[in-house]
Amino acid sequence: MKTTRTIFLCLALFTALASFGVSGDPCFPPKPANEDRLVFQYTPFLDAQGEEHLNAKLVQFARETSNRIAVVAVDTLCGYPPSEFAFLLGEAWGLGKKGIDNGVLVLVKPNGVAGDRHVFIAVGYGLEGAIPDLIAKRIVEEEVLPRFRQGDYAGGMEKATDVLMGLAKGEINAKSYGKEPFPWIVVLLALLFTVFIIASVVGRTKKYARVNNIDFWAAWALMNAASSMHGGRFRSGGGSGFGGFGGGGGGFGGFGGGSFGGGGAGGSW
Repeated sequence: MKTTRTIFLCLALFTALASFGVSGDPCFPPKPANEDRLVFQYTPFLDAQGEEHLNAKLVQFARETSNRIAVVAVDTLCGYPPSEFAFLLGEAWGLGKKGIDNGVLVLVKPNGVAGDRHVFIAVGYGLEGAIPDLIAKRIVEEEVLPRFRQGDYAGGMEKATDVLMGLAKGEINAKSYGKEPFPWIVVLLALLFTVFIIASVVGRTKKYARVNNIDFWAAWALMNAASSMHGGRFRSGGGSGFGGFGGGGGGFGGFGGGSFGGGGAGGSW
């Protein structure tokens, strides 16, 4: 019991020191006084119309659900990794409700050379089940970065926040989000190919039966026997061509850390 209490006190002290350090660090924006805003631009990022539209959407969502999604654009990370900067800032601001930890901070550093522009989604503890690291990474890779690379910052934030809100409300299932649609066109082509092969075999069998004046099934049996005798050498080597596709989606885990959410993901462009 004493050990547990000591660990708890150490963690609480670490959190307090981290928050104190951030509050005195000019690299970190001070806690906003206006709680009716959830989009903060400390460097040019969105135009006025895009900022107001996004802010209105996030404020309305906060009022309806109590979840807080904030978008923060900064000019520099002062040498901090994007994940650490996002977690420290979210914790210092107290984003989300106390004891529920239902905040999400989308940090954007839009300035710099290629590869030095960053985005990171930091997720509060209370929303980790709805927005796990893998899903946060998918949002960054599939919704944000393709649009950011084209200069469409408003579009990237619009799509990312739509998905985040849907996940937080349970309208989008984390397990199904980002999965590839069922490849119906591939199935259809395979079916057509199978029908073509069957029709071809049936046609050759009928021709063989007619030429040799025997019934269809007898011709079928004779042709199969002939195929077995002459085609055995081709029966190996066809079963290993598709082994390379396994595990392709496993590289997204392991991003994030810190006390704000303990989870999240980011990327650069």
